[in-house]
Amino acid sequence: MTLLLVFAVVQAALGFHLSEADRRKLGRTPWGLPSMVWALFWFLSLLLGVVLYLVAHRAEVRRVAQAGVGPFTGVATMSAANEPPRRVGSDFPAYPRPADGGTTRSPEPPPAAPAPVDAAPPSWQADPSGRFHYRWWTGTEWTSYVSTHGQVVVDSSPDQRIGPY
Repeated sequence: MTLLLVFAVVQAALGFHLSEADRRKLGRTPWGLPSMVWALFWFLSLLLGVVLYLVAHRAEVRRVAQAGVGPFTGVATMSAANEPPRRVGSDFPAYPRPADGGTTRSPEPPPAAPAPVDAAPPSWQADPSGRFHYRWWTGTEWTSYVSTHGQVVVDSSPDQRIGPY
């Protein structure tokens, strides 16, 4: 019985060591689980620990290779201090991405078109969306200032706004 316990502790130490090696090499442990959890898997069952570790290790190697950092691309692993901001798409591959790959910060607003000669002067006009009684017209564009029953508020529903804001 003592021999089995010693063998289980050695297995746990091996699982912990391999998990920490992945953390140093790939930037995190397999599946992001703490190294002590990997030690517990290996302590409970050598076969369970080995199979889970190999599957998780392979997934981490694939993740790092797709991210373009680490020893698998010839680029040194980045430290946390100079790591670029994480994007949702890196953790959730099925998450929709912008058409440009998310490389641009924010699009430049289009240049303002000159106001037509017959444009209405700045004033409260009937809300073209129909959700409020009135919306403020600047003479060139609609604003987010709306009015209902004499109460002026800011339209905060971005899916329903009209024109640039």
